[in-house]
Amino acid sequence: MHNTLELHGKESGQIWHRKVTGKNGLLVNVLHSIFNVADVALKTVHFLQAGFDRNGERLLAVDQRGNVYVFDLIRNKFELVHRTGTSCTAVAFNLRNASEFLIAMPDFTVKCFDADKKEFVAWLKGHTTPVKEISVDSNGDFCITTSAEIAFLWELKTFERKRKLTITNKNDVCLFRAFFCPVSNYILTCFRDDSILVWDAKNLEFKYQLVVPEKNPPFYRAFAVTNDGSILVCGGKSSYLQIWNLETHKLIKIIELPKAIKEIKEMAFLSQSFDGGSHKIIAMLCQDGILRFADIETCRDLFQIGQETDSIQHFLLSSNGKFCTCTLISGQLHIYDLATTWKELNRAPSPIVRALRSNEDFHNDTNSQITYSKGSTTTTTRSSRSRITSSTNTITTNKLAIKKRSHSASDRLQLKQHYATRISEKTSISSSTLDQSAFRNLPEGLNFKKLYKILRYYGEYPRKYRAFVWRCLLRLPENHAAYAALVEKGGHLTFAKLQQQYPLKSRKLLRIMQRVLSALAHWSSIFGETDYLPLLSFPFVKLFENNQLICFEVISTVLFNWCQLWFMYFPNPPVNILGMIENLLTHHDHTLLAYFIRYKVTSQIYAWPLLETFFSEIFNRDEWLCLFDHIFSNHPSFILYIVTSYCINNRSALLRVTELDDFKYFFHHRNPISVQTILTEAYRLSEVTPVDIDPKRMIESFQPLTRGQYPVFNKYPKFIVDYQIQEKEKLREEEMNYIRQRELNVEMYRERQQRRHEEESWLRQQQLLIEAEEKRRKLLLEEDTRVKEQKNKLQMLNQEIKVREMQLLDVARRKMLHQQHLLKEAELHRLDDEIRKKADERKDTLESGIKSAELKTLELETQTKILENQMLRLQTTKPSNNAAFNLDDLSDDQSLKATTKKIVADAKHTHHFPNEISMDNENIALRFEMKDEDAKDDMTE
Repeated sequence: MHNTLELHGKESGQIWHRKVTGKNGLLVNVLHSIFNVADVALKTVHFLQAGFDRNGERLLAVDQRGNVYVFDLIRNKFELVHRTGTSCTAVAFNLRNASEFLIAMPDFTVKCFDADKKEFVAWLKGHTTPVKEISVDSNGDFCITTSAEIAFLWELKTFERKRKLTITNKNDVCLFRAFFCPVSNYILTCFRDDSILVWDAKNLEFKYQLVVPEKNPPFYRAFAVTNDGSILVCGGKSSYLQIWNLETHKLIKIIELPKAIKEIKEMAFLSQSFDGGSHKIIAMLCQDGILRFADIETCRDLFQIGQETDSIQHFLLSSNGKFCTCTLISGQLHIYDLATTWKELNRAPSPIVRALRSNEDFHNDTNSQITYSKGSTTTTTRSSRSRITSSTNTITTNKLAIKKRSHSASDRLQLKQHYATRISEKTSISSSTLDQSAFRNLPEGLNFKKLYKILRYYGEYPRKYRAFVWRCLLRLPENHAAYAALVEKGGHLTFAKLQQQYPLKSRKLLRIMQRVLSALAHWSSIFGETDYLPLLSFPFVKLFENNQLICFEVISTVLFNWCQLWFMYFPNPPVNILGMIENLLTHHDHTLLAYFIRYKVTSQIYAWPLLETFFSEIFNRDEWLCLFDHIFSNHPSFILYIVTSYCINNRSALLRVTELDDFKYFFHHRNPISVQTILTEAYRLSEVTPVDIDPKRMIESFQPLTRGQYPVFNKYPKFIVDYQIQEKEKLREEEMNYIRQRELNVEMYRERQQRRHEEESWLRQQQLLIEAEEKRRKLLLEEDTRVKEQKNKLQMLNQEIKVREMQLLDVARRKMLHQQHLLKEAELHRLDDEIRKKADERKDTLESGIKSAELKTLELETQTKILENQMLRLQTTKPSNNAAFNLDDLSDDQSLKATTKKIVADAKHTHHFPNEISMDNENIALRFEMKDEDAKDDMTE
């Protein structure tokens, strides 16, 4: 069963009405459908992109119509914050400003919007192909936008482009991904030819390249980096995962995937609490659309999400590891609650009661070995004053269904007696020295006897493997879910002011210490009332600050075993434990104890300071680690021998001290003594101590924390603790009331002061306003005077400008008149030239006409003479034919006159003879006519 949210017609509202989770932690199924008039769903608007904010509490999702929704998974509400109108190719919601988000648009640009103000912020341009990924650095100050050909580095404070990464040979190589590597401030670029290059984010300077094996190309398509930036996991179109160490730049592991997985499309590490950024769980989206979660350390498939019928297209994990969102091919958006999924996975199965072998069977099997399974859990009940637990049954659970061998408490006792032999490498040790319960069930491949031999021979465990050895010796269960439940309860009020009591330079160490101490206080209420718990826990917190779960379980195991009887007389120091130390000192150095009694130095002065700080004040780091190698490898009572040994080895210095303050100073500060000397003496004391005063009689053997859930710790006077808690609650309430009343008084005083200041300020403002008004009046008068002067100056200037303008106009007019005069003169010259030319032409024409007329005249005269001669000749030769001749001559004379007139007319038309020429021609014609008439008269005669 799960919730379904339909977004049709909704712009805000609740995500779910009742928070229930379905299969694999499915929290809500988000749909955006389109309905017709009859409320029948026609089609689904597909969700394309999604992104979590920096805290992993809010989810931003964009559908194919450009509707941008923000889902607040903590406050259980959603809101439509923007409509882009088009689909997008990538989104980013983890900017420094929590309300801003980036969207890659289809027009190759990236836009920034504000979700709270619902307004446009900035526009990032420069890409020529679609942006397929937006990567934001861990601080939220810079981002990388990646396309197939180019990657841009942008500064998100000013939205300026800082750097550009381009590909020169675009045909052979295509940029697949470019993203920030956490912590290291490096940029990883991955190309389709499987090359991985690392650049410096500040200046894009090339740092190094991961050398991929040439044989069998991996075809990388998916990448994931841990939050500490140390591990890179690569996968792609193959059934292998390649794990790279980014610190050494080497390939450290190759994991073969199941045959069903042929291709990995996307990968991401799942952040878990208390892992310090070195994640182990990786999520892989495979070719079948199923999201699989696996452990890369144990190579185990943990669980999977999705189904092949409606496969997953994309997925995204929140930064806190609590939520997972998946966009399906059907267009739906699934939101999963991974915290619920982990609780279901880590839940212990139902107990199975098994009958164990009898003692006889155990004696027959002398060569049997004790095996330990990480998946099995053993729960026993202690007796307050006995070392041996007499129980016939043990409740055992096995999640991995692996057959393991179990033993009852009586079997263990016989096994202890069987293995309690003397170990002598450097010193001989009796069977009473070695913790009989130290033959604990260690993981396979580890032998406690061999470890103990190494410890006694070398004096300490190897530094490289010390943390691993401690975890095995203490058999830490690593209850992630139980510890997460304690942490989720929040900080305990007792440790809210831890910084004031124990000022630490490191803020990180302070936060870790507050978280661990609060978890201890939530585990058992006694630890919330224990004043010395920070002193006791500090060295372990300092040692395991990068793994808070291990730190908590180490401290819990120490409190559960080595401090098991410390709280019987709470709130007083453990009188019973201090009495055991005093008995040991009485037996082994009565003189020193008598000296202590003489100067009133009690066990609360010489023993309790060492115990409540776990020797962290008197030893340095290396000595303290060496000391706890021996403490964790021996019976819990061995720590009392160490206290006694410390006093005895410093007896010469202590016997010279007489002041009580000097004694206190001595046991709170370091002294020049070797830790090996103290350990040697402690082992010697444990060997020679009589059984009747041996602390092992009262202190139980080591028992580890139970798996699944932590054991109940109630070995303290509950009524006193409850009374103290109630009194503290009363005091806290009284303090809160006092603080509230003081705050009210302070607020009232502040308000009175504020009111008085406001009145004074109002009076000052009124005075300032009056003074300002006077100043303004003076300024206005001065301004009026200045304006009048400026007006006068302006008028004078206008007059000068007008005069100057008139002068310029006059000059221009004169220039224009002069130009016109020049043009007229040029025109007159041109006309004179034309007239002169016409005159010349007329003169030439006249002369040519006169010449032609003279020629014509000469021709006529010649013809006339010829005719006259012809007439005379005819008259002389033919006198008888006069009448006929006269008629013929008359006709010839008429034709001659006509010809003459035609010639004169042609000459006038062609040559434009003047009138005088015409007159001359007429005279010539008249003369010719007269001659003809004379001739006619003569002929008549």
